[in-house]
Amino acid sequence: MINQFKKNGFDAIGWGWAGGEVTFNPHFLTILDEIQSYKMKMTTNLVTNLSQSLKWWKIFVENTKKFKKVRVNASWHKEYLKEENKKLLFKEKLVFLKDNNISTVVNCVMLPGELEEMKKLTDFFDKVQIPVMIKACRDGGKVIKGYTKEEFDYVQKQIKHKNPKVMLTIDDDNNEYYYSSAEQLIAGSNLNFLGWQCTAGYQSITISENGTVTRGSVCKPQILGNIKTGFKIFDKVEKCITNWNCHCGSDLKMPKWRSDEYNMSEVGR
Repeated sequence: MINQFKKNGFDAIGWGWAGGEVTFNPHFLTILDEIQSYKMKMTTNLVTNLSQSLKWWKIFVENTKKFKKVRVNASWHKEYLKEENKKLLFKEKLVFLKDNNISTVVNCVMLPGELEEMKKLTDFFDKVQIPVMIKACRDGGKVIKGYTKEEFDYVQKQIKHKNPKVMLTIDDDNNEYYYSSAEQLIAGSNLNFLGWQCTAGYQSITISENGTVTRGSVCKPQILGNIKTGFKIFDKVEKCITNWNCHCGSDLKMPKWRSDEYNMSEVGR
């Protein structure tokens, strides 16, 4: 895998982990150790519900010190985090990670009518300067109905403690629009890139729990192989052939363009 990305001209790899609760995989820390054994710039991004004990997270900190950057996206499941002691422990773990130079953010899905609850949650973490990423609930890749304009605006404009220039889009008139997260772009939008040039499969891949390697999360029908039997990434940028809403943040972040006049293949190198 690493040699294939090197062949495509990339000298750094970002490893993203999500789905289920990755930290309970008994081989997870060993895999992180192996990744760091390669002489290449590596970053890692973990989505977790922080179920592991504080003792485990202390081991995680020690086991990730060779990464150029480590980010933990903590999923706040409000249906399980009702008691005050659970909320405080969740925050304590994040503060510990933040104090050990790990980038931290809280993710929470807001249902229609929960705006005030989300504001309180944001204030709860503002006190320790940990950003909260509020997401709209999606079904089949589309945002569910029932949100008010105020709720949509809250999702799209949340930038407190965040880098306001994480993502850039350019329209046909060369107007530039910056976003602090993929969620700001996804909320309320139907993002279909069928026919566009997209670097997914060339600059990034998705590996499912069964080892299947695909071009991306939304573009799962484009199978590149399996980590157990072998796979091959694209050796050049290919057009998107998925006629579907690009609702996955990881897929959406990959450079893509409609016309070769706006080739962005060098982004991320």
